[in-house]
Amino acid sequence: MYDHGVINHSKLEYVVGLTHTNSIENFWSLFKRGKVGQFHKVSEKHLDRYLDEFTYRFNNREEDKLFQNTLRNLVNGKTLTFEKLTKTA
Repeated sequence: MYDHGVINHSKLEYVVGLTHTNSIENFWSLFKRGKVGQFHKVSEKHLDRYLDEFTYRFNNREEDKLFQNTLRNLVNGKTLTFEKLTKTA
């Protein structure tokens, strides 16, 4: 459960206690840079997958063993076949 706070930029509010928008603005900045620099094009069909990947990266950005943990997840995780990936509706 998350507490939902509100920031009203039109009232020149940028921080209210622990509530701020820096984290979400940082996330979208990383996503936009990754889209341009790594993927070059993001299809609407797979947008949720791209967002999942960047959410994983963002949430684990301070993890010391991110590479090892990612490999472990890849080896032990479910396989997404090419047929399932490219299947139309």
